[in-house]
Amino acid sequence: MPYLDRRGRTCGFLDIEEKERSGKFLRRYLLLDKAAGLLEYYMDNPLNLPDGTAPVCQINLSYIQNVFDARKQRPKIEFCFAILANSRHYFMQANDENDMDGWVDSINNASKITVPKKNVQRVTKQEENTEKTPCPGGYRAEIVGGMVVKTPIEMSDSDSEAENGKTKVSPSTRKKQALGLKPVKTGFCVKQGAVVKNWKRRYFVLDHEGLSYYKSNTDTDPIKMISLLDILHVKSYTGDLPRDNLFEVITTNRTFLVQADSPEEMQAWIQAITDTVNSFRKECPIQRKGSIPESRSRRTRHHSPDSRQTLPRHLRGTQV
Repeated sequence: MPYLDRRGRTCGFLDIEEKERSGKFLRRYLLLDKAAGLLEYYMDNPLNLPDGTAPVCQINLSYIQNVFDARKQRPKIEFCFAILANSRHYFMQANDENDMDGWVDSINNASKITVPKKNVQRVTKQEENTEKTPCPGGYRAEIVGGMVVKTPIEMSDSDSEAENGKTKVSPSTRKKQALGLKPVKTGFCVKQGAVVKNWKRRYFVLDHEGLSYYKSNTDTDPIKMISLLDILHVKSYTGDLPRDNLFEVITTNRTFLVQADSPEEMQAWIQAITDTVNSFRKECPIQRKGSIPESRSRRTRHHSPDSRQTLPRHLRGTQV
């Protein structure tokens, strides 16, 4: 679902067809600023990009003529809606039905469109036969003229599952699934570094062993795995950092700051981690420091030294 940031702007991630009729949908961060009269999208959350990064595209709200449910125009794209502006259709794919309705309502209200959102046009054979092409694999950073410039990286054909509505998983996750160890929750989040306090987008996997994060959802080995044994508490962030949807994973060694894509995703991660840790503690109770297991205590008492037993047999019962 789209959410309001601290400046009152409607935000969220969507898959957008940047080149009309290309069939290629790229993951972008949409930002609806009603006060400025603009609808724009970026390659990532602007908070994670260098200061002054320009949007990939910018649409004046006064130029928007229509917003409508476009699933009949694009039957192969789930939860697809379209924006008609500047004599061009911008096709966008939401995450689910509620997400699509939320965006259509928000853009309609911001641009004061009165046309019903489900104004469906006829489907052409050309649109029906449009084949999907791979989704992007992030972006490559280059330094040009002293500035950091990020350009998209195309993925291979094997990574086009996201456009078909499937969630991509890493090879290590698939291996665990083959062994019957299905992950509790997976998804992308933004994490703060431990030494250099920068923010990087990582793929998180929560299972019954711990919380792991990868550089991408196709990596084999995680950057780090946080054992469930080390997780003490998970809660929403209440500090001074100007970031939305931020939560803390407090462990025995450090506190991890993680930013989700929406308030709903943040609460889902907090609940999932909390429930998994509590279940782990019930199944594997931790022995308190300083306590001695019962079996060991009995062995100690059974073999405790006795002054009478340590004396030679012919001296027992006599005073020394």
